[in-house]
Amino acid sequence: MTIKTRDFGEQKISEDKIITFPHGIFAFEDEHKFIMLSPLGEDKYPAWLQSVNNENLCFIVFDPNQIAEDYSVTADEESISAAGFEKGEKPHYLVLAVVPEEYKDTTVNMKSPIMINTKKMLAVQTIAAENYPIKFPIFKKEGD
Repeated sequence: MTIKTRDFGEQKISEDKIITFPHGIFAFEDEHKFIMLSPLGEDKYPAWLQSVNNENLCFIVFDPNQIAEDYSVTADEESISAAGFEKGEKPHYLVLAVVPEEYKDTTVNMKSPIMINTKKMLAVQTIAAENYPIKFPIFKKEGD
């Protein structure tokens, strides 16, 4: 199928690559279908989490383990169930970025990651039980 995207124009996508969010994303609960796009290649970050139905709705996402190697989340049972995880399956996590005009001030939300069941292509945004920041800078400032 072909979709219109905010940053990449029209894109042909395979329907089996669509990630379904049964509950949407926080503040966008009515949007349920997204696709991952990356100019760097599949499974490369940053990536764009693009709505299939709304070309203007797109999030920049990162793999949190590339930012903080020890990133680990304890998710609630409701989130685990909504994403269709079986006992012992491990989610793939993504974190949403806020990219201001000065890109070196980019932050990611480590507190509310997206957990993806890559087998079932289901995802939920959850709130980590751990004490992670909502605005975690991804670039070191001079002098840090």
